[in-house]
Amino acid sequence: MKAVMNDATVRPAGVLDLPVLAELRWQFRTDGTEPTEDRTAFEKRFCERVSASFDDGSWRAWVATDDGEVVGHIYASRIGKLPNPVDEAETHLYLSNLYVRPEYRGRGLAAALLDAALADLDDIDATILWARPGTAGLYARYGFGESPEILERRPLTATTAE
Repeated sequence: MKAVMNDATVRPAGVLDLPVLAELRWQFRTDGTEPTEDRTAFEKRFCERVSASFDDGSWRAWVATDDGEVVGHIYASRIGKLPNPVDEAETHLYLSNLYVRPEYRGRGLAAALLDAALADLDDIDATILWARPGTAGLYARYGFGESPEILERRPLTATTAE
């Protein structure tokens, strides 16, 4: 599936995109947060792991390009549920890392990336994601909302255990 917004295009990502995907992941995760890993080591580790996940199909990704330059991306992973004897799909979809470079925002690229990732949901029971501050409105337009069924637990630290 290809979507076009003005002069930008959304397409499936491949292994040739890995260096720029690593760069964008670095930008996404270090925006306002001090990294704990050397950038070169991170990018090498990212490329190795994501390449393997593309090969085995555990993750898919789409990129937004502008004049051939990758300016945004989104990732999706299908999570199999245990078999059940009722009429309910046995797969969840986990979306992660929707990111568009700041200078390309406001052009519909995030929406186009979401459209691509959500295009084939015939066998999906629920799609889940963790929204960054300020992004809930975009996701709400796609039917995302708070769920009383999903709980989250993060590792306990000294400050959270007190």
